[in-house]
Amino acid sequence: MQLGDHEHNDGHDAKWVAVGPAVLAVSVMLISCIITFLLMNLEALRPKVGDMVVFRPNTQEQDVWQIQVPTYQPTAAGQTSCTMDPAVIVRQGGSLVVEARDDTTPEAQYRLHWAGPHSANGAGDCAGSADIAVSRVDLQKLANAAGGFGLEHGIVR
Repeated sequence: MQLGDHEHNDGHDAKWVAVGPAVLAVSVMLISCIITFLLMNLEALRPKVGDMVVFRPNTQEQDVWQIQVPTYQPTAAGQTSCTMDPAVIVRQGGSLVVEARDDTTPEAQYRLHWAGPHSANGAGDCAGSADIAVSRVDLQKLANAAGGFGLEHGIVR
């Protein structure tokens, strides 16, 4: 064997150049999914009984939040529904208080008390005050739209 007479496997190197970024992207996505799952299930990060979501009138950009959250109103005659629309709520303000949590019904896991002039336009308005129930994801959407939990917004969890 002579000095400088080395075999190169260019096919092997080319394969890693093509496959390497894809493997890295899949790894990052998998790790992100696992971290998100763990954070969503940590008890310390879940909304607690007594947490508040306060919508201050005319303090948020009304066009930014194009979401409508369906809620359930448990009544003696069954369940009715109304809608929480942050774009409508911020016009005059309003608040939600977490009153209870029921892990047996994920679609209505959090029992809330709503107080405010209007929660939506039209027939889905829970105007005045209402006892409602929402899922954890929907409660998080509402809190994010208001700027977080609590009277002083700062941490969005």
